[in-house]
Amino acid sequence: MNLKKYLFIIFFALLTAVVAKKYLVFSGEFTSTSATLSNARLSFLSALEGAQTIGSSLLTIDTANYPSESVLQLQSGDTVLINLNEYEVATTIDDVSDDTFNMTSGLISGDQLDDTDIYSTQSSSLTVRLTTISALSGGSFRILVPAVSAGADSHDGYPDAGGFDFGKTGDTTASIACPVTASYGTFTPTSTNAQAASVTIDGINYHSFVCAYSGAGAIGTPFDGATEEAFIISDLINPAPKTVSSNHTLGQADTYSVIIQQRDSGGTVIDQTVTKVGVVDAVRVSATIAPQLTFTVAGVAASTSVCGITTDVTTTALTVPFGELTVAAFREAAQRLSVTTNAVGGYSVTAIENDQLGRGGNTCTGDGSASNTCIVDASVTGVSHTTSADWTDATNDPGFGYSLVSVSGSPTLAFTYNESARTFSAKQFADMEDGQAVQTIFSRNTVTSADVVDVCYRIVPDATNVAGNYENYLVYTASATF
Repeated sequence: MNLKKYLFIIFFALLTAVVAKKYLVFSGEFTSTSATLSNARLSFLSALEGAQTIGSSLLTIDTANYPSESVLQLQSGDTVLINLNEYEVATTIDDVSDDTFNMTSGLISGDQLDDTDIYSTQSSSLTVRLTTISALSGGSFRILVPAVSAGADSHDGYPDAGGFDFGKTGDTTASIACPVTASYGTFTPTSTNAQAASVTIDGINYHSFVCAYSGAGAIGTPFDGATEEAFIISDLINPAPKTVSSNHTLGQADTYSVIIQQRDSGGTVIDQTVTKVGVVDAVRVSATIAPQLTFTVAGVAASTSVCGITTDVTTTALTVPFGELTVAAFREAAQRLSVTTNAVGGYSVTAIENDQLGRGGNTCTGDGSASNTCIVDASVTGVSHTTSADWTDATNDPGFGYSLVSVSGSPTLAFTYNESARTFSAKQFADMEDGQAVQTIFSRNTVTSADVVDVCYRIVPDATNVAGNYENYLVYTASATF
């Protein structure tokens, strides 16, 4: 036989054996395979840059020697851990250095030293979906998740630069939930950290998550989370940004290989797919809404039913024209006050009059009762600018006063016309001339799209008031707490 022909036959036989062995071990890759993180945010790992000030809420981090090189990798509301003490991030400061952030509370003693570690952990669940291509009796599915090492640091509960942390024994640790599928019999889950699993492939250490089954299995089983349940690994601690040769770039995902395997009853890998997951910085979305407060005073038409009375005159936003008054007969009017605000602390509306109604606008000293050229404030027994009373007697209780009723929204009123089963509960307006303090008539302690309140006015002159034109003015003020 020709030597070249002989050598070719030997080479071909060896190649056939190798190929046969290869496809005996790996018959192929799964179809419709994916691995999805529920939370793809990077964890944060840095340290204090220099000694900080006890009690200060402003911290500076080391952006040169630790995995997280920017405070922008933190977000408002994140919890950071310093010496096992928890703090909440208030705001991050976006400037040239990106090395400072504010907390919602001050730094306590012992947490202020230079190079003290700062952690902010992001946890996630990994959902693995696949469709099988082999039926392996009594086999298992194994999912390998990359770890930073095969040491204790891979399962100490702190984020690692370069791999997922398994979680600390005694606390919450990562674990797999297996599907429930009849043709696979009973699934038995086993979750093992990288140190105990001792799985190293191409120099990378892996945590091992196994779903062993007792049944025969089947070809074409869709573990897709819909037809059949998917494989779900819970409570993984996401990596901190990568360092060294594959140093992290802000806004660019750090990718990791997740290996998905199906093994036979002897533990030999038959099918395998390697897929990728990306862990990336969160994107801070910010916007500003300008503080807003809208306050309007509007007129109310005559013959309107309000506060248990019917108005006699039409008012406008700027006038309450009672017109001609009659002794011993109430004259009624109303105005509508509306408030809209986005103030987080809500708003208050106050009221004050410049003086009692004076003839020709003359000054009414004190309570005005000493002058017959003043229509005094409501004189019913017990009423004042701070205390209400039921005002029903037009003959014996002359004066000018007001009451309130809510129209819409949920404002808190200082009092209402029908409180305590009264007919027309009224107050006097605070009198600026007499040195009385402005009074809150209604308010709310949160935002509102439309609180509407009617102010109901009542007036009746005293029999001794001289003829003439009487007037004063009211000042309503709306204030918001932003």
